Amino acid sequence: MQRLEHHTLERLGNMACSVSEALGLPFTKLDEASILRAAQRQTGLTDAGDDRYLVPMRKVIEQVGDFERYTPLARAFIRTICIRATVHRLKIEQWFKDHPEADDIPIERPIFVLGFPRTGTTVLQNMLEQAPHRRALQFWETTSPIPWHADLAKDRAARIKRADTDLKWAYRVVPEMKEMHEVSSTTAEECWPLISNTFAVVNYDICHGLAPYGEWLMGYDMEWAYREYRRMLKMLLWRIPAKQLVLKCPEHLWELEPMLKAFPDACIVWTHREPFDCVASYSSMISLSRRTLQGRIDPREIGPHIADRFQRGVSRAMAARDALGDESRFFDVDFKTLVGDRIGMVHRIEEYFDLETTDAALLQGWLDTKRSDGKGQHRYEAAMWGLSEDAINTQFGTYMERFGLG
Repeated sequence: MQRLEHHTLERLGNMACSVSEALGLPFTKLDEASILRAAQRQTGLTDAGDDRYLVPMRKVIEQVGDFERYTPLARAFIRTICIRATVHRLKIEQWFKDHPEADDIPIERPIFVLGFPRTGTTVLQNMLEQAPHRRALQFWETTSPIPWHADLAKDRAARIKRADTDLKWAYRVVPEMKEMHEVSSTTAEECWPLISNTFAVVNYDICHGLAPYGEWLMGYDMEWAYREYRRMLKMLLWRIPAKQLVLKCPEHLWELEPMLKAFPDACIVWTHREPFDCVASYSSMISLSRRTLQGRIDPREIGPHIADRFQRGVSRAMAARDALGDESRFFDVDFKTLVGDRIGMVHRIEEYFDLETTDAALLQGWLDTKRSDGKGQHRYEAAMWGLSEDAINTQFGTYMERFGLG
């Protein structure tokens, strides 16, 4: 049975944060001025670029303050990630002042792998990046995107060490995480941490449980945030060049229209699977974050929330796709077909977009790599999360009919 309340380290951390709040210490202080001061003190910088980031940051702070279920540990955690995002913004602006030539780096025909978790997005991203001229983004560079040293080898080692430390503590606090989704500093990962530097990120809603913030974000203009995201990608390409990027994140489903404005020549690979298992599995996975932030969770509230957000995500994506009116930009991947012929699917994607074909031996080499979070490791019960297959199929009926699911 999945644990629904704090582990020992989470309880100890929450007790320490409670003491911090009682003593008026800054570790749990969550306000705009305090966050900006801390970030500026860490960096010695004051220019954070486009100040539109302050609008979603203020909304996050407001919603955290209004959410009674959040623990002192949650407030300390949110303060930390707000400071880190602001530090990143300050350093990014300074980095581009020092390297103005990076603005001219082209991003040509990036491949975006879209789809819910557990629909084959990880497999496709990793296989598509096996071509020597392509690359995905690794965990260490998305979570620490600004180069630290002029020496590239020292820079990579230092940033990987930082990511290793973050992951070590994450696995100690939430030990179940590793069997649900294995992450290492050098694995290809989702790119939402880059978007989080704008504070306009769906992750605060679906992962951290800030539902009112998520409702607000659905009506927010994300075009500027995707321009910022594109700029960050140029910085990463300056560090490790590649002819073509392979990017993956389900968050792009919610914001397909602004994404396409920022990347008008994108090649979009959209994975599809019956949503019931996807919603149940993801509800189980993100419950770890919510448990850490809330102390104890009610699982039957989490499933319906994730189902609603996922349904709205595909609905928004389908509407944006229809408005674009250019089906040549999209390649749809049926999960069952992918499982039956993964190498063949990669080659069909490449043929569809007129891309160079990847050597099958390289693709098989990745498939032969064993993962600790492989098939059967993550176990969950849909009913525990307040989900039924019939209700999910009805809720996602339009989506399932359009893509021939079920």
